[in-house]
Amino acid sequence: MQTVLLLICSLSTGFIWFSETVSAAEPTEWKYAPELLRPFWQGETIEGESVLFIRDPETGIAKASVLIPIEKVLSVRNSAGNITYEEGRDYLWKPGTREITLPKDSRIVSKTSADLRRPDNSQRHKLTHRDGNGEIFFGGQLEYHNMQTCITYQHKPVDWKEIVPVFDEKALPRTVQKLRKHDTVSIVLLGDSISTGCNASGWAGGAPFQPAFSDLLKEHLQNHYQNRVEMANPSVGGKDTRWALTQVDKVVESKPDLVIIAFGMNDSAGRSVKEYQANTNALMEQIRKKRPQTEFILLAPMLGNKDWIRLKHELFPQYRDALAELCRPGVALADMTSIWTEFLKQKQDWDLTGNGVNHPNDFGHRVYAQVLSTLLVPPQKKSDTGNQTSLPPKVVSLWNGKAPTGDDQFEKADVKITVHEAIKGNGAAIVICPGGGYRGLVTGGEGHRIAQWLNQHGIAGVVLEYRMPDGRSFVPLMDAQQAIRTVRANAKQWNIDPHKVGIMGFSAGGHLASTAATHFDAGDPQSDDPVRRQSSRPDFAILVYPVVTMGNTTHGGSKKNLLGAEPSPELIELFSNEKQITSETPPIFLAHAIDDKPVPVENSRALYQALQAKQIPSKLLELPSGGHGLNGYKGPMWDAWQKQSMEWLAKLKFIPEQDIND
Repeated sequence: MQTVLLLICSLSTGFIWFSETVSAAEPTEWKYAPELLRPFWQGETIEGESVLFIRDPETGIAKASVLIPIEKVLSVRNSAGNITYEEGRDYLWKPGTREITLPKDSRIVSKTSADLRRPDNSQRHKLTHRDGNGEIFFGGQLEYHNMQTCITYQHKPVDWKEIVPVFDEKALPRTVQKLRKHDTVSIVLLGDSISTGCNASGWAGGAPFQPAFSDLLKEHLQNHYQNRVEMANPSVGGKDTRWALTQVDKVVESKPDLVIIAFGMNDSAGRSVKEYQANTNALMEQIRKKRPQTEFILLAPMLGNKDWIRLKHELFPQYRDALAELCRPGVALADMTSIWTEFLKQKQDWDLTGNGVNHPNDFGHRVYAQVLSTLLVPPQKKSDTGNQTSLPPKVVSLWNGKAPTGDDQFEKADVKITVHEAIKGNGAAIVICPGGGYRGLVTGGEGHRIAQWLNQHGIAGVVLEYRMPDGRSFVPLMDAQQAIRTVRANAKQWNIDPHKVGIMGFSAGGHLASTAATHFDAGDPQSDDPVRRQSSRPDFAILVYPVVTMGNTTHGGSKKNLLGAEPSPELIELFSNEKQITSETPPIFLAHAIDDKPVPVENSRALYQALQAKQIPSKLLELPSGGHGLNGYKGPMWDAWQKQSMEWLAKLKFIPEQDIND
């Protein structure tokens, strides 16, 4: 047994802490499944819709209703997902109806309506029922979750067009464009206790451990676009739009591309529509003063329990309309209010609630994520299904926030790799070093998009966001070496062969990759750290229009940023990688356009000659045109290096020949 501290999101006053003794359990994690994030209104199957079976105390009959008349029940499970019930034995239904009933000896949980009430003043929060007969039962953790059941079923097509969102790239053009370019996208969610994740099973620490809607949205965007999404969530339970105005500095800390503003539940205790709208508009204006390009999603919330007297329920649709008036290019509405209103025409609050009054359960959190993702993800064409080559990206910290700078000195820096694992992996992995002149990182065209392309060939792509040197010459190299070690240390978990871990780099990232290929060690076999025990030598390298030398033909900006304004001759030689080739240097493939002016082709020629002199397996592809960047990562020159680099890897037996043209 162990004592843990639990954080409970309050209804309107913030947080309440208490400790409780629980049994230790094996760690379990939620597994992303695209079908659970497919909008429920698309297609003809609803996944895991929640119901709570209510038993008539006189007849003993328990029943519940789903949203849409059922054509076929596919599964009925408990909310934890570890019990599957049997038709006939545990439940009964009739085609074309919405109702499911329970036989007398059903194993499915059922309750009476009286079970969902408590005597006056008997609970932590006063939740007086509108009819004056006691209070609504409050579930601070998974009480409602454990009473509810999940139904997956097929139905005839239903037209939800009047109330569901539609994708419009003109609504959030900058964010959608960054997602499509596979650039890192920064999102901030600012809201109340719903946004903190209250009553999602993952938040409460119970099976199936589903994350809250913010993390579901992040996973879904990363899975669809194969990029990295950074999600900051400074939401606080019990807060409203007036409080939100005090959080501008906190929001802009994350340099957001998109801010999701999600208030209304606590405002609905009495804030006027006029003030609610004014506060929301002022919040956007203040954020845009500091971040002019920021875009916004205004989230109109679910409905609270209509039987709770604290909320002024007529305000919810008025708030929604007030948010709609603020929408324009760069500001979109996510309308949960209309959807929840329709839900409650077909079902009861107890079917959908997480706490009895004002939080969603797992199904509700998924619907939140579905509504938000619809604004950012175009509807999938039937021809697009079944062609996925990548698993959802994993973001891994290399130094746990404490990164070395040399001579046993450290700095606070969260250096990360993003692992794009291929669905049909062949064991090979490549650490990708984007370019940027050692002053920034081009993580889209020279990072995440490259990883997605590698996945098509069965190769895991690992995008390294290394630190900028600012004259600290060894800092990027330490990050690259740590990335290679980390991949090898996690090889089994990520389905990678530790003897097929390469490195790839573009421009200044090509210099870093060539530095890693010429400056490495075998690891420390005596270390207690499993990462430190690994070799930092890449098994191969692919360098595309790379900076190689720090001599006369170098790129001036990269040299100054890496070595400083007045480097010593020794430092210049050490980082002129054409001078560092030994018999231990791994095989290297180079591609360079002969008309590259910023980084002359002589960089690659010098390295290739040094490799040939040491009889290192190597190839130089001199491209007749394309300049630096090869025509912006597209066209025949770009295609040529990609095709020939894969053929080269297959020739060296790092990937199977059948993966060359996939």
